[in-house]
Amino acid sequence: MRRILVVLAILFVAVGFYQGWFAFTQPAPEAGSSKVNINLATDPDKMKQDAQAVKNKATELTDGVTEDDRVDGQANDFVN
Repeated sequence: MRRILVVLAILFVAVGFYQGWFAFTQPAPEAGSSKVNINLATDPDKMKQDAQAVKNKATELTDGVTEDDRVDGQANDFVN
């Protein structure tokens, strides 16, 4: 079970970087300093937009099928 969670977390992070939800930034170093600063930025608005796009696409693909339209767990293909 733990391995599945680790794989899902890695997959989430990989998709997040690919979709632009996360980004590493490095500000300009201070003169004479040997310190390196690396920041992780997140874009929650982009995450919400992508989640809404997935919901819209899923609704489009299922043609708005609801539980009331199903018979024995399958979509009812009969036209009334």
